[in-house]
Amino acid sequence: MAALQGIIPLIQVGNMRESLDYYCQVLGFALEEVWPDAEDPRWARVSRGGAQFLLTMDLGTSDRPFIAEKGNGVVFYIPCEDLGALYEELTGKGAIIVQEPVSFGGRWQFTVADINGYVLTFSEPFA
Repeated sequence: MAALQGIIPLIQVGNMRESLDYYCQVLGFALEEVWPDAEDPRWARVSRGGAQFLLTMDLGTSDRPFIAEKGNGVVFYIPCEDLGALYEELTGKGAIIVQEPVSFGGRWQFTVADINGYVLTFSEPFA
C-alpha cells in the first residue's frame, strides 16, 4: 500500500499579495515558491516548521457550490510545541483572533482567521 506523506491544503484567496503579506508578516510563514513569478503571483507555497499551505488565486472559473464559500466548514489544526509563545507572537503582530486560548479535548488551543475567511487552530500536539 502506498504511504501518504502528509497533506498540504490548497486554499483560494481573493488577493494574493495581501494574503501573502498576512501569512508571512503576521502568521510568520516563509514564502517558499511562487508561480509564475514574484511580480504577479497566481500561486504560492508558504511554510512554517512542518506546516505548509498552497495559495491560489480565486479565478472565479468554477460554478460548483462547494468552491463558492471559502473556508466554509473547514478548520486547519496545526500542532505547536510552545503554544503560549506562539499566541503572544501572533497577537503582537495583529493576528485575527477568533478564539482565545482554551482547553479542548485535553489540549490547549487558540484559533485565528486569515483575511479570506479560513480558520486556523493552533493546538498542543496530539499524543
